Amino acid sequence: MLPDGSGTQGETRLRSILVVIVCLFATLLIRLVFLQTQRAAATQQLQSVSYLTVYVPAPRGEILDRQGRVLVGNRQIPEIEVQRQDASNPAVVSMLAALLGQTTAAMRAAINNNQYLGVAPVPVALATPAEMLYIEEHRSLFPGVTAATVSVPYATRLGVYAGNIVGYVGQITGPELAAYTRQFPGAHYQAGDVVGQAGIEAEYQQYLNGRPGVEVYEVDATGQVLRLVKSVPPVPGDNVVLTINGAMQRVADQSLLQGETVARTQVDPNGTGHYKAPGGAAVVEDPNNGQVLTLASEPYFNPNLFNNGITPAQLQALSSIPNNETDLAIQGAFAPGSTFKVATATAGLYNHIITPTYIFNDTRGYMVVAGHVFKDDAGIGAGYIDLAQALTVSSDNYFNTIGMKLWYQRATLGPLAFQKAAYGYGFGLPTGINLPGGNTNAGLIPTPAQQVALKRAQPNNPNALGYWVVGDSIEMAIGQFQVEVSPLQLADAYSTFANGGTRYRPQIVLRITSSSGKLVKSFPPVVVGHSEPLSPADRQAMIQGYLGVTHNPLGTGYPVFAHTALAGEQIAGKTGTAQNSCTGCQPTSVFQGFAPANAPRYEVDAFVEEAGYGESIAAPVVRRIYDYIYHKPLMPIAYQPAGVP
Repeated sequence: MLPDGSGTQGETRLRSILVVIVCLFATLLIRLVFLQTQRAAATQQLQSVSYLTVYVPAPRGEILDRQGRVLVGNRQIPEIEVQRQDASNPAVVSMLAALLGQTTAAMRAAINNNQYLGVAPVPVALATPAEMLYIEEHRSLFPGVTAATVSVPYATRLGVYAGNIVGYVGQITGPELAAYTRQFPGAHYQAGDVVGQAGIEAEYQQYLNGRPGVEVYEVDATGQVLRLVKSVPPVPGDNVVLTINGAMQRVADQSLLQGETVARTQVDPNGTGHYKAPGGAAVVEDPNNGQVLTLASEPYFNPNLFNNGITPAQLQALSSIPNNETDLAIQGAFAPGSTFKVATATAGLYNHIITPTYIFNDTRGYMVVAGHVFKDDAGIGAGYIDLAQALTVSSDNYFNTIGMKLWYQRATLGPLAFQKAAYGYGFGLPTGINLPGGNTNAGLIPTPAQQVALKRAQPNNPNALGYWVVGDSIEMAIGQFQVEVSPLQLADAYSTFANGGTRYRPQIVLRITSSSGKLVKSFPPVVVGHSEPLSPADRQAMIQGYLGVTHNPLGTGYPVFAHTALAGEQIAGKTGTAQNSCTGCQPTSVFQGFAPANAPRYEVDAFVEEAGYGESIAAPVVRRIYDYIYHKPLMPIAYQPAGVP
């Protein structure tokens, strides 16, 4: 230390500088630690945030008839929705359950329904206006609970009559979800979606479904929603415009129901009691393009029962009704009876078995072949008749003889000459109509090979001979012996005959349009075959025979059409009384008519199960449909006894 004390002052200054330096380093160190901590916290927070994409279902497209009338549209219904994260309070769940008349356990199960994503609101119940108002006015008591309106498919009054056509919707199943996801990956199907389960709703699901909306949420590690990042609204599905005339469909269905009711009041003369008439079908088709104007099936069901969620009690009630969900118009399999004579006459003319002017002796009313008596249903002969007269009076013996000769001349004509004529009209072939099941029901045109196969499959069946006999051809000629057709097949067959021989694929969709009306896809007529060609003279003779059915006093359908507002219209027809092979079963009543006869625009047929003769019930049903077509007063169905003018 210096004598003047300067050394002490220097040391003090040095210590002060060292202290400052240490403090600065300490501050820097603390700041560095703080920044590192903040950075780690921020990184952890960033890592805990994720994004969840939710697809919002689009309103389904509408199903319209050819006039643009809505058959299936969308109805807004009130619904209570719950946000799981906000409604976890047990007290809230209990209050909501009490308000909606449910148990707390049922409400909790609805909220936890795993068909809905955790972020998406969960629908828990339909709501009344009073319930919706109460929730809106007491929001503080129900956090996470909202009253909303949702869009659901709804069949109109006309749509209900077309339930077998439009079908219905239901929640997507596991297999459907997997199939749709694989087939349409861009559609973003998910659990809880509503998809078509039958009819047009199922067949055109990809168009009706629309494009779902997209909502992107930011959520934290616990799944809590932080904010909505992105929202793209859904695009409604496309509209499907049908060939169906909705009002005509309603008339056809009501006529079938009325005919069945009338038939049940009558007693079967064969001693089986009152006619059962459990169901039937009616078809109206445009012969010039295959467009189906009506496809009625009885009994029908209300698709809204399924669209709104069918209850177990309702399902049990429906299940007790035979064929309640079967579209008998396309899936039914009936013996056509004498309406099948269009194929028999064509086979006879094409193979030169008969000519239009060939005179047949039908004075006895029966024929004996190989020791077996084949008797005309009336049991009396029609006299000396040609082709037109044979069709008019429906002489079984005339056509039985054609069947017999086709088989006896198989060495030159071939063993399937008869069957080929039937195939030309579409019998024995799937119709291909663009509805579920359109390619599954081919009906049945028996062949010798089929008889062999039947014997192999049913060796103990006494009716399965395993070979073909002449009686098989005789019975087939009048639409019996295992011949089965659907009402739509019969309509196709007579449409083919009426238009001159061109067979169209039956069409039930005209076009698909966007929700704004832009054309998406159209469906032009499709030719799928031709009947065996007939000369103009051959064809005209048959037309005259069919006109005689409704205009000649000897015609089997004359009593139904004569002295009515339709008497002056050129409606050509054919009755059919199809015997059922089952024990105790009653005949099926069948009738078909095309009009105007020489320039057809409509082909109408009707089948009424176990309802008796063709002129008794089916003919009045067809006549009533023609009442509508020709803008005549709709006459009530009245039972017409067979053979009574």
